[in-house]
Amino acid sequence: MSQGSKEFGYCDLHEEITDEVTYRYKGCWGCQHFEFGQTFPYLFVSEAAHELKVSESTVRRLIKRGKLEGELFEQQRTTHSLPSPSKYHISKESINDLSRQD
Repeated sequence: MSQGSKEFGYCDLHEEITDEVTYRYKGCWGCQHFEFGQTFPYLFVSEAAHELKVSESTVRRLIKRGKLEGELFEQQRTTHSLPSPSKYHISKESINDLSRQD
């Protein structure tokens, strides 16, 4: 990460620290210029699958069944010709809780 406090993340493009509200609103989660901070509270599906030693499909299933806390972030597009990008964010705490149950 470039400079300053990196609590949540940092935008290299705009050269500014990004808080969670900005991250959600601007769709920073889909941007190559966003760098995750030390206290970033989420894992993506592939990371959660690696942590739990299961497939990505299993992680999505666990989210749908309520076994993992996952939130689907969607970026709202103004043009209707393209699908809106989306990405699950899974709370690290939820991963830890599920790991302790096994």
